[in-house]
Amino acid sequence: MRRPYPAAVMASLLGWSAPAAAQGVILPWGQSSDMVGWQSFAQIVAPSGQANKVEFETWASDEDIYTKNPAQWPTVGQPKSLRVSALGHARARPGAPNLPAVVAPDNCNPPPGLNGAAANSGFPANGCIGEEVRRNWASFQYIVSNGLDNKAGRARAFANGLQVDLPADAVEFKGDWAPVADVAQWLKVDASVVRTSYYTSSTTINNVATEVALLSFHISTKQVKNWVWSDFEGGLTPGRCDVIGCHDSFGAVVTDVEPNQTPYQSYGACAKTPALKAMLKSAGLDPVWSNYCLKGTQVTYIDDNGAPILLGNSVIEPLNANVPLKVSSCVTCHAYAAFNPDGSPNFTGLGPSPAQSPIGNFDPNVIKGSATNDFIWGLITGSK
Repeated sequence: MRRPYPAAVMASLLGWSAPAAAQGVILPWGQSSDMVGWQSFAQIVAPSGQANKVEFETWASDEDIYTKNPAQWPTVGQPKSLRVSALGHARARPGAPNLPAVVAPDNCNPPPGLNGAAANSGFPANGCIGEEVRRNWASFQYIVSNGLDNKAGRARAFANGLQVDLPADAVEFKGDWAPVADVAQWLKVDASVVRTSYYTSSTTINNVATEVALLSFHISTKQVKNWVWSDFEGGLTPGRCDVIGCHDSFGAVVTDVEPNQTPYQSYGACAKTPALKAMLKSAGLDPVWSNYCLKGTQVTYIDDNGAPILLGNSVIEPLNANVPLKVSSCVTCHAYAAFNPDGSPNFTGLGPSPAQSPIGNFDPNVIKGSATNDFIWGLITGSK
Protein backbone atom coordinates (compact mmCIF):
# COMPACT_ATOMS: atom_id res chain seq x y z
CA MET A 1 0.00 0.00 0.00
CA ARG A 2 1.34 3.43 -0.91
CA ARG A 3 0.58 6.52 1.10
CA PRO A 4 0.93 10.05 -0.29
CA TYR A 5 4.02 11.73 1.11
CA PRO A 6 2.44 15.13 1.87
CA ALA A 7 -0.32 13.60 3.99
CA ALA A 8 2.16 11.62 6.04
CA VAL A 9 4.33 14.65 6.63
CA MET A 10 1.44 16.93 7.56
CA ALA A 11 -0.33 14.42 9.81
CA SER A 12 -0.39 15.39 13.48
CA LEU A 13 -0.16 12.92 16.33
CA LEU A 14 -3.61 13.04 17.96
CA GLY A 15 -3.15 9.88 20.00
CA TRP A 16 -0.90 6.85 20.11
CA SER A 17 -2.03 3.98 17.92
CA ALA A 18 -0.47 0.60 17.38
CA PRO A 19 2.82 1.16 15.52
CA ALA A 20 2.77 0.67 11.76
CA ALA A 21 5.43 -1.04 9.68
CA ALA A 22 7.24 1.18 7.20
CA GLN A 23 5.75 1.00 3.73
CA GLY A 24 6.73 2.74 0.52
CA VAL A 25 5.37 6.25 0.03
CA ILE A 26 5.18 8.43 -3.04
CA LEU A 27 7.83 11.14 -2.91
CA PRO A 28 7.12 14.68 -4.13
CA TRP A 29 8.53 13.98 -7.63
CA GLY A 30 6.30 10.94 -8.15
CA GLN A 31 8.61 7.99 -7.39
CA SER A 32 7.99 5.55 -4.58
CA SER A 33 10.51 5.55 -1.76
CA ASP A 34 10.98 1.81 -2.37
CA MET A 35 12.10 2.48 -5.94
CA VAL A 36 14.47 5.19 -4.68
CA GLY A 37 15.85 2.72 -2.14
CA TRP A 38 16.66 0.22 -4.88
CA GLN A 39 18.18 2.94 -7.08
CA SER A 40 20.47 3.90 -4.20
CA PHE A 41 21.28 0.21 -3.68
CA ALA A 42 22.26 -0.21 -7.34
CA GLN A 43 24.51 2.85 -7.23
CA ILE A 44 26.43 2.10 -4.05
CA VAL A 45 27.07 -1.63 -4.59
CA ALA A 46 28.24 -1.16 -8.17
CA PRO A 47 31.90 -2.00 -8.93
CA SER A 48 34.10 0.96 -8.03
CA GLY A 49 37.10 0.04 -10.16
CA GLN A 50 39.26 0.26 -7.04
CA ALA A 51 40.91 -2.86 -5.60
CA ASN A 52 37.89 -5.11 -6.23
CA LYS A 53 35.72 -2.98 -3.96
CA VAL A 54 32.17 -1.80 -4.52
CA GLU A 55 31.36 1.90 -4.44
CA PHE A 56 30.46 2.34 -0.76
CA GLU A 57 33.71 0.64 0.31
CA THR A 58 35.66 3.55 -1.20
CA TRP A 59 33.87 6.19 0.90
CA ALA A 60 35.06 7.69 4.19
CA SER A 61 34.31 5.64 7.29
CA ASP A 62 33.29 7.22 10.57
CA GLU A 63 36.83 6.45 11.77
CA ASP A 64 38.24 8.47 8.86
CA ILE A 65 35.96 11.39 9.74
CA TYR A 66 35.54 11.46 13.51
CA THR A 67 38.71 9.80 14.81
CA LYS A 68 41.57 10.72 12.48
CA ASN A 69 42.98 14.18 13.05
CA PRO A 70 42.60 15.76 10.61
CA ALA A 71 39.77 13.87 8.93
CA GLN A 72 40.94 11.95 5.85
CA TRP A 73 39.32 10.71 2.68
CA PRO A 74 40.48 7.06 2.37
CA THR A 75 43.32 6.09 0.07
CA VAL A 76 42.82 3.50 -2.66
CA GLY A 77 43.01 0.00 -1.22
CA GLN A 78 42.71 1.08 2.42
CA PRO A 79 41.93 -2.02 4.52
CA LYS A 80 38.43 -2.55 5.87
CA SER A 81 38.09 -1.88 9.58
CA LEU A 82 35.14 -3.05 11.67
CA ARG A 83 34.00 -1.87 15.08
CA VAL A 84 31.39 -2.48 17.72
CA SER A 85 27.97 -0.95 17.11
CA ALA A 86 28.43 2.72 18.00
CA LEU A 87 24.74 3.20 18.65
CA GLY A 88 24.54 0.01 20.69
CA HIS A 89 27.48 1.20 22.77
CA ALA A 90 25.86 4.59 23.34
CA ARG A 91 22.50 3.02 24.21
CA ALA A 92 24.21 0.90 26.82
CA ARG A 93 25.44 4.06 28.55
CA PRO A 94 23.03 6.89 27.68
CA GLY A 95 24.19 10.20 29.07
CA ALA A 96 27.37 8.72 30.51
CA PRO A 97 30.08 11.34 30.94
CA ASN A 98 33.31 10.91 29.02
CA LEU A 99 31.94 8.09 26.91
CA PRO A 100 35.06 6.32 25.57
CA ALA A 101 35.67 6.08 21.85
CA VAL A 102 33.91 3.04 20.46
CA VAL A 103 36.41 2.58 17.68
CA ALA A 104 39.12 -0.01 18.13
CA PRO A 105 41.09 -2.04 15.59
CA ASP A 106 40.00 -5.60 14.87
CA ASN A 107 36.78 -5.01 16.79
CA CYS A 108 34.35 -7.83 16.11
CA ASN A 109 32.60 -8.76 19.33
CA PRO A 110 29.73 -11.08 20.29
CA PRO A 111 26.57 -9.07 19.57
CA PRO A 112 24.96 -7.64 22.74
CA GLY A 113 21.45 -8.69 21.71
CA LEU A 114 22.21 -12.39 22.14
CA ASN A 115 21.04 -12.19 25.75
CA GLY A 116 18.40 -9.57 25.14
CA ALA A 117 16.44 -8.39 22.11
CA ALA A 118 17.74 -11.26 19.93
CA ALA A 119 17.84 -14.00 22.54
CA ASN A 120 16.21 -16.52 20.18
CA SER A 121 18.26 -15.68 17.11
CA GLY A 122 20.43 -18.78 17.24
CA PHE A 123 23.50 -16.74 16.29
CA PRO A 124 26.61 -18.53 17.61
CA ALA A 125 27.47 -17.49 21.15
CA ASN A 126 31.15 -17.51 20.20
CA GLY A 127 30.51 -15.60 16.98
CA CYS A 128 31.02 -11.92 16.36
CA ILE A 129 29.56 -9.05 14.33
CA GLY A 130 31.46 -5.96 13.24
CA GLU A 131 29.94 -2.74 11.96
CA GLU A 132 31.01 -0.35 9.23
CA VAL A 133 29.65 3.15 8.58
CA ARG A 134 30.55 4.97 5.35
CA ARG A 135 29.66 8.43 4.02
CA ASN A 136 30.01 9.61 0.43
CA TRP A 137 31.97 12.66 -0.69
CA ALA A 138 29.02 15.05 -0.33
CA SER A 139 28.51 14.00 3.30
CA PHE A 140 32.24 14.00 4.06
CA GLN A 141 32.79 17.43 2.53
CA TYR A 142 29.89 19.02 4.40
CA ILE A 143 30.80 17.51 7.78
CA VAL A 144 34.48 18.37 7.57
CA SER A 145 34.17 21.82 5.98
CA ASN A 146 31.77 22.86 8.75
CA GLY A 147 33.98 21.48 11.51
CA LEU A 148 31.37 18.96 12.59
CA ASP A 149 33.91 16.13 12.75
CA ASN A 150 35.33 17.30 16.08
CA LYS A 151 34.11 18.63 19.41
CA ALA A 152 35.70 22.08 19.14
CA GLY A 153 34.29 22.58 15.64
CA ARG A 154 30.81 21.60 16.78
CA ALA A 155 31.08 24.07 19.68
CA ARG A 156 31.89 26.82 17.16
CA ALA A 157 29.01 25.69 14.96
CA PHE A 158 26.67 25.89 17.95
CA ALA A 159 27.92 29.37 18.89
CA ASN A 160 27.45 30.55 15.30
CA GLY A 161 23.93 29.13 15.12
CA LEU A 162 24.68 26.72 12.28
CA GLN A 163 21.62 24.72 11.24
CA VAL A 164 23.17 21.41 10.17
CA ASP A 165 21.63 20.55 6.80
CA LEU A 166 23.48 18.21 4.45
CA PRO A 167 23.11 18.57 0.67
CA ALA A 168 20.62 16.57 -1.40
CA ASP A 169 23.36 14.32 -2.84
CA ALA A 170 24.53 13.09 0.58
CA VAL A 171 24.45 9.29 0.95
CA GLU A 172 25.31 7.24 4.02
CA PHE A 173 25.74 3.50 4.63
CA LYS A 174 25.78 1.33 7.74
CA GLY A 175 26.52 -2.38 7.35
CA ASP A 176 26.98 -5.30 9.71
CA TRP A 177 29.46 -8.04 8.84
CA ALA A 178 30.21 -11.43 10.41
CA PRO A 179 32.94 -13.98 9.72
CA VAL A 180 31.89 -16.43 7.02
CA ALA A 181 32.55 -19.30 9.42
CA ASP A 182 30.15 -17.82 12.00
CA VAL A 183 27.44 -17.27 9.38
CA ALA A 184 27.83 -20.84 8.10
CA GLN A 185 27.42 -22.11 11.66
CA TRP A 186 24.35 -19.90 12.16
CA LEU A 187 22.65 -21.01 8.94
CA LYS A 188 23.85 -24.62 9.27
CA VAL A 189 25.27 -24.57 5.75
CA ASP A 190 28.67 -24.95 4.14
CA ALA A 191 30.83 -21.84 3.87
CA SER A 192 30.50 -22.04 0.09
CA VAL A 193 26.75 -21.35 0.43
CA VAL A 194 27.52 -18.22 2.45
CA ARG A 195 29.91 -16.99 -0.24
CA THR A 196 27.33 -17.37 -2.98
CA SER A 197 24.51 -15.87 -0.88
CA TYR A 198 26.20 -12.83 0.67
CA TYR A 199 28.73 -10.27 -0.49
CA THR A 200 32.04 -11.09 1.18
CA SER A 201 35.20 -9.15 1.84
CA SER A 202 38.19 -9.44 4.14
CA THR A 203 39.34 -7.69 7.28
CA THR A 204 41.69 -8.33 10.18
CA ILE A 205 40.27 -9.72 13.42
CA ASN A 206 42.65 -10.38 16.30
CA ASN A 207 45.57 -9.97 13.89
CA VAL A 208 44.21 -12.69 11.61
CA ALA A 209 42.99 -12.07 8.06
CA THR A 210 39.31 -13.04 8.11
CA GLU A 211 36.70 -13.42 5.40
CA VAL A 212 33.49 -11.64 6.40
CA ALA A 213 29.97 -11.62 4.96
CA LEU A 214 27.71 -8.56 4.74
CA LEU A 215 24.57 -9.66 6.59
CA SER A 216 22.51 -6.48 6.39
CA PHE A 217 22.69 -2.73 5.89
CA HIS A 218 20.93 0.63 6.00
CA ILE A 219 21.16 3.25 3.27
CA SER A 220 20.11 6.84 3.96
CA THR A 221 19.91 9.44 1.19
CA LYS A 222 19.12 13.14 1.61
CA GLN A 223 16.53 13.59 -1.18
CA VAL A 224 14.02 14.81 1.43
CA LYS A 225 14.36 16.67 4.72
CA ASN A 226 14.16 13.56 6.92
CA TRP A 227 16.29 11.51 4.49
CA VAL A 228 15.05 8.36 2.71
CA TRP A 229 15.91 5.34 4.87
CA SER A 230 16.16 1.92 3.20
CA ASP A 231 16.86 -1.36 4.99
CA PHE A 232 18.30 -4.40 3.22
CA GLU A 233 19.00 -7.92 4.50
CA GLY A 234 20.36 -11.09 2.98
CA GLY A 235 17.56 -13.39 1.83
CA LEU A 236 18.88 -16.27 3.95
CA THR A 237 19.15 -14.24 7.15
CA PRO A 238 16.90 -15.81 9.82
CA GLY A 239 14.12 -13.54 11.03
CA ARG A 240 14.54 -10.85 8.38
CA CYS A 241 10.77 -10.10 8.29
CA ASP A 242 10.10 -10.69 11.99
CA VAL A 243 7.85 -8.35 14.01
CA ILE A 244 7.30 -5.66 11.34
CA GLY A 245 7.22 -7.76 8.18
CA CYS A 246 8.91 -6.89 4.86
CA HIS A 247 7.43 -4.35 2.47
CA ASP A 248 8.63 -3.59 -1.04
CA SER A 249 6.23 -2.06 -3.57
CA PHE A 250 8.84 -1.86 -6.34
CA GLY A 251 11.29 -4.74 -6.30
CA ALA A 252 9.51 -7.70 -4.71
CA VAL A 253 7.04 -9.99 -6.45
CA VAL A 254 5.38 -10.45 -3.05
CA THR A 255 5.07 -6.86 -1.93
CA ASP A 256 4.10 -7.51 1.70
CA VAL A 257 5.44 -10.41 3.76
CA GLU A 258 3.84 -10.87 7.17
CA PRO A 259 6.06 -11.83 10.12
CA ASN A 260 6.23 -15.45 11.22
CA GLN A 261 4.68 -16.30 14.57
CA THR A 262 7.89 -18.09 15.56
CA PRO A 263 10.87 -15.71 15.42
CA TYR A 264 14.13 -16.25 13.61
CA GLN A 265 12.84 -18.68 11.01
CA SER A 266 13.70 -18.50 7.32
CA TYR A 267 11.56 -16.42 4.96
CA GLY A 268 13.18 -17.79 1.84
CA ALA A 269 14.34 -15.88 -1.19
CA CYS A 270 12.59 -12.64 -2.20
CA ALA A 271 11.68 -13.01 -5.86
CA LYS A 272 12.47 -9.86 -7.83
CA THR A 273 10.20 -7.99 -10.25
CA PRO A 274 11.24 -7.60 -13.91
CA ALA A 275 11.74 -3.86 -13.31
CA LEU A 276 14.22 -4.49 -10.50
CA LYS A 277 16.02 -7.23 -12.43
CA ALA A 278 16.50 -4.81 -15.31
CA MET A 279 17.79 -2.11 -12.95
CA LEU A 280 20.34 -4.40 -11.31
CA LYS A 281 21.50 -5.76 -14.67
CA SER A 282 21.90 -2.27 -16.09
CA ALA A 283 24.04 -1.30 -13.09
CA GLY A 284 26.46 -4.17 -13.83
CA LEU A 285 26.20 -5.66 -10.36
CA ASP A 286 27.72 -8.93 -9.29
CA PRO A 287 24.95 -11.59 -9.18
CA VAL A 288 25.42 -11.99 -5.41
CA TRP A 289 23.59 -8.69 -4.86
CA SER A 290 20.39 -10.24 -6.20
CA ASN A 291 20.23 -12.24 -2.97
CA TYR A 292 19.51 -9.14 -0.88
CA CYS A 293 15.96 -8.08 -0.01
CA LEU A 294 14.45 -4.71 0.81
CA LYS A 295 12.97 -4.75 4.32
CA GLY A 296 11.22 -1.41 3.86
CA THR A 297 11.71 2.34 3.48
CA GLN A 298 10.87 5.23 5.79
CA VAL A 299 10.70 9.01 5.29
CA THR A 300 8.67 10.28 8.24
CA TYR A 301 7.63 9.59 11.83
CA ILE A 302 3.96 8.60 11.71
CA ASP A 303 1.43 7.27 9.23
CA ASP A 304 -1.84 8.89 8.14
CA ASN A 305 -3.60 7.48 11.21
CA GLY A 306 -1.06 8.94 13.61
CA ALA A 307 0.59 5.61 14.35
CA PRO A 308 4.38 5.59 14.86
CA ILE A 309 6.12 4.11 11.83
CA LEU A 310 8.61 1.33 12.52
CA LEU A 311 11.64 0.35 10.48
CA GLY A 312 14.54 -1.68 11.75
CA ASN A 313 16.97 -4.30 10.62
CA SER A 314 16.93 -7.73 12.30
CA VAL A 315 20.74 -7.75 12.57
CA ILE A 316 21.65 -4.08 13.10
CA GLU A 317 19.01 -3.33 15.74
CA PRO A 318 18.04 -6.33 17.94
CA LEU A 319 21.12 -8.48 17.38
CA ASN A 320 23.94 -5.93 17.29
CA ALA A 321 22.47 -3.00 19.26
CA ASN A 322 20.03 -4.85 21.55
CA VAL A 323 17.10 -2.70 20.34
CA PRO A 324 13.80 -4.59 19.89
CA LEU A 325 12.21 -4.17 16.47
CA LYS A 326 8.94 -3.12 18.10
CA VAL A 327 10.68 0.13 19.12
CA SER A 328 12.87 0.60 16.04
CA SER A 329 12.32 3.71 13.93
CA CYS A 330 15.20 4.91 11.77
CA VAL A 331 13.79 8.41 11.34
CA THR A 332 12.80 8.99 14.96
CA CYS A 333 16.00 7.62 16.46
CA HIS A 334 18.25 9.63 14.18
CA ALA A 335 16.18 12.79 14.58
CA TYR A 336 17.53 12.98 18.15
CA ALA A 337 21.18 13.03 17.00
CA ALA A 338 22.38 16.26 18.60
CA PHE A 339 25.31 18.02 20.21
CA ASN A 340 25.57 20.29 23.24
CA PRO A 341 26.96 23.85 23.32
CA ASP A 342 30.42 22.44 24.12
CA GLY A 343 30.25 20.15 21.06
CA SER A 344 29.75 16.92 22.99
CA PRO A 345 27.03 14.48 21.88
CA ASN A 346 23.63 14.63 23.54
CA PHE A 347 22.36 11.10 24.25
CA THR A 348 19.09 12.10 25.94
CA GLY A 349 16.91 11.34 22.93
CA LEU A 350 17.96 7.70 22.88
CA GLY A 351 15.67 6.96 25.81
CA PRO A 352 16.41 5.44 29.21
CA SER A 353 17.03 1.95 27.80
CA PRO A 354 17.19 0.13 24.43
CA ALA A 355 13.70 -1.28 25.08
CA GLN A 356 12.43 2.30 25.44
CA SER A 357 13.93 3.65 22.24
CA PRO A 358 12.00 6.57 20.75
CA ILE A 359 9.32 6.04 18.13
CA GLY A 360 6.68 8.37 16.73
CA ASN A 361 6.95 12.13 16.36
CA PHE A 362 10.17 13.94 17.20
CA ASP A 363 9.87 16.08 20.34
CA PRO A 364 12.44 18.91 20.27
CA ASN A 365 11.91 19.55 23.98
CA VAL A 366 13.69 16.28 24.75
CA ILE A 367 16.97 17.79 23.53
CA LYS A 368 16.20 21.41 24.32
CA GLY A 369 19.37 23.48 24.50
CA SER A 370 21.23 21.31 21.99
CA ALA A 371 21.68 21.54 18.23
CA THR A 372 20.36 18.80 15.98
CA ASN A 373 22.92 17.13 13.73
CA ASP A 374 20.71 16.39 10.69
CA PHE A 375 19.98 12.78 11.68
CA ILE A 376 23.69 11.84 11.93
CA TRP A 377 24.74 9.85 14.98
CA GLY A 378 28.30 9.47 13.68
CA LEU A 379 29.49 12.14 16.10
CA ILE A 380 29.30 9.57 18.93
CA THR A 381 32.20 7.75 17.25
CA GLY A 382 34.59 10.62 17.77
CA SER A 383 37.66 10.76 19.95
CA LYS A 384 38.93 14.20 18.97
